[in-house]
Amino acid sequence: MNENSRRLNVMKPRLLVPLLLLCVIPTTGQVEHAPTPEQCRADVNAWEVPNFNPSFWNEEQFLSFATRVIHDRSLTAKALDARNAELAQCLKTDKSLLTADPNRYIQARQAYFMAELARMAAYMERHNLMSQFYAEDEQGKR
Repeated sequence: MNENSRRLNVMKPRLLVPLLLLCVIPTTGQVEHAPTPEQCRADVNAWEVPNFNPSFWNEEQFLSFATRVIHDRSLTAKALDARNAELAQCLKTDKSLLTADPNRYIQARQAYFMAELARMAAYMERHNLMSQFYAEDEQGKR
């Protein structure tokens, strides 16, 4: 085995960590039982998700909520993922257009997803993986 192949064999586990995180995190927050529409509405209220206007996109309102979620240190990455998974189920189970606004679920999911991505990026930065990420991306490794 030459020096280059030895180096590649040593690097492979390090390269798999970010990929593993991307694959494992979405499965950790899976909702075992679909929440009822009542539970969905109660949770978005408890999580202080704003009532987004379904008629138009209010960027300021969304950014305010997303910023609050991103900076909420009490929410773990697993909690963010669990909320995102629950909201995905809520979009399927809460079909009453008179009492439920799907935009509330959709925009909350976007905010929680952004918070997860921000945490992953911070992790990569803390562990000096950003330069490796950029270098591999430049090489077309996606």
